[in-house]
Amino acid sequence: MKRLHFLFVIVIGIMAWTGIVSCSKPNRVQVLAYQKAILQTRADKDRFFASYPDSPLLPVQRMDFKGLRYYRPDIAYKVTAVFTPAKSAGTFQIQTSSGRPRVYVVLGRLDFSLKGHKLTLIAYQEKDLLAKHPDDLFVPFTDLTSAKTTYGGGRYLDVKSKGRGSRQVVLDFNLAFNPYCAYNHNFSCPVPPSVNHLPVAIKAGEKKFN
Repeated sequence: MKRLHFLFVIVIGIMAWTGIVSCSKPNRVQVLAYQKAILQTRADKDRFFASYPDSPLLPVQRMDFKGLRYYRPDIAYKVTAVFTPAKSAGTFQIQTSSGRPRVYVVLGRLDFSLKGHKLTLIAYQEKDLLAKHPDDLFVPFTDLTSAKTTYGGGRYLDVKSKGRGSRQVVLDFNLAFNPYCAYNHNFSCPVPPSVNHLPVAIKAGEKKFN
């Protein structure tokens, strides 16, 4: 399944533009700039879904498409995680929505605190993409909103690390997005492993489609 790499490029722009890092307390101007950037990203994504050839929506879906649904931007859901690389880059078969597993590489673990909870997620990369994108982390997850207000099959974060020697990675759950199979069952999407179930409600990012 194609992931939204165009969105990932915009995400990097947001991080650079606002200058907000989760280890410092942003001021009101920074918060407003951050919220504006997130909303602009979402508007760009809506345009992509509505009119681009690579949109996952079927033609009949585009006819009534009025935009995706999201939680309001909340900078409290942008956190800094400590990244611990895996001792050996072992492979892992991730199940997919079509039942055909894919081979991923376990890159390491991300430990972070969110609203008073200490949490951990495992970062992966598709084996065939690792050589081309060695610093990109694929972080699929589920949480207590899954199958309630958010897609039951879980959501994704595409995260850019600062290189293999970096120990800190920014996780912005306002940028959590649905896999393409949330809109169109013709796609085959990785299913978040049980180890990446967060025992909290992540009320940030994309909600259920329709």
